[in-house]
Amino acid sequence: MDNHLMSLSFSMEANKGVYALLLGSGISRSANIPTGWEIVEELCRRIMKVEKANHNDPIEWYQEQYKEEPTYDKVIEKLAYTPATRLGLLAEFFEPKQDDEENTKIPTKAHRSIAKLVKGGYIRVIVTTNFDRLMEQALEELNIDFQTLHDVSNIEGIKPLVHANCTIIKVHGDYKDVRFKNVGHELETYHDDLSNLLQRVFDEYGIITSGWSAEWDTALRNTIQSVKGRRYSWYWHAFTEKLSDPAEELIKIRDGIKIIDSNGADSFFSTLAENVESISKLKKTNHENIQVKINKLKKYITNNLEIELREMITEETQNLVQFTKSFTLPDNHTTEDKKEHIEIIKEKARTLAVLLSILTYYSKIETHESIICETLQRLTTAKSTTGTDFYRCCSKLPAVIGLYSTGIAATMKKNYKLLNKLFTEIRIRTHINRPENFLEFTGSFGSIHITFNGLYEKENHIHPFEKMFVHPYMSEIYNTSKLTFDEQELDEYYDTFELLLSLKHRYSGINLFPIGLFANKFDISHIQQFLKLGSEESESWPVLELFGNSIENFRNSLEKLNEYRVKRSHFDIQGLLAYYPIAIKS
Repeated sequence: MDNHLMSLSFSMEANKGVYALLLGSGISRSANIPTGWEIVEELCRRIMKVEKANHNDPIEWYQEQYKEEPTYDKVIEKLAYTPATRLGLLAEFFEPKQDDEENTKIPTKAHRSIAKLVKGGYIRVIVTTNFDRLMEQALEELNIDFQTLHDVSNIEGIKPLVHANCTIIKVHGDYKDVRFKNVGHELETYHDDLSNLLQRVFDEYGIITSGWSAEWDTALRNTIQSVKGRRYSWYWHAFTEKLSDPAEELIKIRDGIKIIDSNGADSFFSTLAENVESISKLKKTNHENIQVKINKLKKYITNNLEIELREMITEETQNLVQFTKSFTLPDNHTTEDKKEHIEIIKEKARTLAVLLSILTYYSKIETHESIICETLQRLTTAKSTTGTDFYRCCSKLPAVIGLYSTGIAATMKKNYKLLNKLFTEIRIRTHINRPENFLEFTGSFGSIHITFNGLYEKENHIHPFEKMFVHPYMSEIYNTSKLTFDEQELDEYYDTFELLLSLKHRYSGINLFPIGLFANKFDISHIQQFLKLGSEESESWPVLELFGNSIENFRNSLEKLNEYRVKRSHFDIQGLLAYYPIAIKS
């Protein structure tokens, strides 16, 4: 299977509603639906026959005979004089006949596969140049609610795209409306309202194009070219390696990813829908397996079954490390391939991350802590000392996941002795000469920072690694582990852990971790309360375990963190020192 198709499948499953479709006449080819131009050509041929004329080119004959372009509405008026007869004339091009044994002019496998993706919430916007109603029929077969826009006059009354279950935008119209567009000058420009709507779609969604040559639709090409954003990737399903020149130009402009499937749209969309469904089922199965392992882990902890516990954690660790060490990107890899690999790492690490969080929280004896530290040490085996920043980043992610999974749980349990072990006692399993401690290894600056900033856009000065990876992933992990009541509770412990992590970096003189998500929040009352409690408990505050049991060391670390904030004025953590008054005593 095409690697890009597999990458798209994983990305679509993980990002519901992010991708929109751009469909051309090729999507309906296997249903024997002609293109708009082919219909006009056939109608001109019939007029020529009525006029008892002969010409090799019906279009050229029409132009010579009537001194005008053969537009859809003008041509049909010459053959049918009433709306009813016009509709009847067109029906043969778009609607199946009762005695049609070949079942043509009905939704194809591609239409029905797309409908399944819509039903699953993966596709919510479909832009099409087609006049037929096969897409609508496929959606109706599955009882899917949708809205259709086939003329600019419809735009004002439609639901916002984000609130609609599915929206079909028929940029050239509908075959039952004689206003539909089919000739050169009609395709050169769009009404401003339609153009603005399409620009939003092409800017805000990833696009999957199929069956569209891009050769004749000037306005659509220009609209695509006018969009400068690169929020999500563009995929172009191609029947052959070489597309039309306009299509190749658009792919170049949009940094598009070409997916070759010579078997056509039916094969492409069927495979895509099957892939997405399989990935979704696999995730569900994994979730069920995780629940079984959680129950076993709790039994092992309760009954002090060290052998069984150690074997379970070791097996999960081996699977994750082996996968990370064996991974390679295809030679012609794309940004989406890299994003997809990161998603796979998350899935491979999920079970271990959940188990480690639970083991850390319910840890009762020294053996449990030993297994936790031993596991984090083993996760550093995956380190890549060669290759690109991306490879080095990916080799570190298992250890980072391990640190956050255990660190948040230790913070929840106020087990600062264990948290200090996680920060200071993990040995890096590396063969390089210069020793590297665990805080350096898991620091989000360096290859991790470079990789995520290259893959994702920075938003409000928040590092993409925090926003797009570690925070949402920990939300999933702690939701599965059932250790936190809700998102708010998790965020309080998450922020406290990151505060301690950033302070420990300053105390250790490493500074490979910035500050944390809390620095970009308006409400940090939970952090202020945490520091206030520390001030009240003075020397007896257990957190000082992380700083050599010294208020002075904690004070210096907090001041260094504040200095870091001052140098980067977009961070606003004003008030932290004020809530730990001991820290500012002379």
